[in-house]
Amino acid sequence: MARMAEKRPTQPGPGRPGDAGRNAASARARRYVLALQPLIETIARETGRTAQGIASEMTRRDIGKPRGGTVWTPADVRRLLRRLGSDVTR
Repeated sequence: MARMAEKRPTQPGPGRPGDAGRNAASARARRYVLALQPLIETIARETGRTAQGIASEMTRRDIGKPRGGTVWTPADVRRLLRRLGSDVTR
């Protein structure tokens, strides 16, 4: 009878493959969002605080997205606000 292969742990732990890359990506995302926070708050005041209004204005201003591109969607804005822990939109 063949031995069963040992299962790898499913819980994240130190030294697990990919941890350094994920941690670096998270840190980049935090820095990016924090840099955009004042702009987002200004746009929110100007556009009526909706995710659609903020997305349209960020697209109009040609603000780059974290992974490239400049066309913002309301979902992009909501993700950004969630990362900020902000309640800018109604």
